[in-house]
Amino acid sequence: MERVILHSDLNNFYASVECLYRPDLRDKPVAVGGDQEQRHGIVLAKNYLAKATGIKTGEAIWQARQKCPELVIVPPNFPLYLRYSRLARKIYADYTDQIEPYGLGEAWVRP
Repeated sequence: MERVILHSDLNNFYASVECLYRPDLRDKPVAVGGDQEQRHGIVLAKNYLAKATGIKTGEAIWQARQKCPELVIVPPNFPLYLRYSRLARKIYADYTDQIEPYGLGEAWVRP
């Protein structure tokens, strides 16, 4: 029997959860990251609208703002991301007990 392993990646996970939880952000370029007032930190995640402006995960917030001045920066909300990560894993558990998490938004699943 052939071995199958599925890699599940919830794209732009932190930003996707923010836009799901806060509908007012859905039509705006959004990045989850550092404190914009102190101008420090990095982009932890961005939505597709922000990605379209050239913003990359891991770049400095000030650089992201240069590319997209209207970028909405939201602080990370790890308890919320953990909640949605657990919900996704419950779905995987409906199909298999062989789940190896790889961060909050990714997992390796063996059906």
